Formats: sequence, structure tokens, C-alpha cells
Amino acid sequence: MSCYTRRLGDLLPANPTGADKRVLDRAIRRVLGVQDAHCPEVWAKVKERRGDPTFDAEVRAEMEREA
Repeated sequence: MSCYTRRLGDLLPANPTGADKRVLDRAIRRVLGVQDAHCPEVWAKVKERRGDPTFDAEVRAEMEREA
């Protein structure tokens, strides 16, 4: 499991399951184009884009596509 998903609770449902966290992780990696990166690398890129409202929208759209 990714080390950063616990910091992104606003993108997860209330009482998220492990499956919810995996969906979020895959969505973020696709949006950022870093599928094979290690957790610290992904988290650094997430922090760069976190204030951008389009980032959240892109991640949510990716999560919906997988659902």
C-alpha cells in the first residue's frame, strides 16, 4: 500500500477500505504518469500538484473510471 494515501482522506470515502486506497493510488499514478515510481517519488509529485483543483478533479475522474 502506498505511504501517502492516508494523507489524502478528502479523496477517499468515509471509512475507506484497502481496495479504496489501491484505487486512489492507481488513479494518482496514472494522472501523474509515474506508474512504476516508488512511494516517496509519487508523494513528492502529489505535493507539487495538491493545491491545483484540476489535479483533484483528474484523480476523481480516474477513480470513477475504475469503479
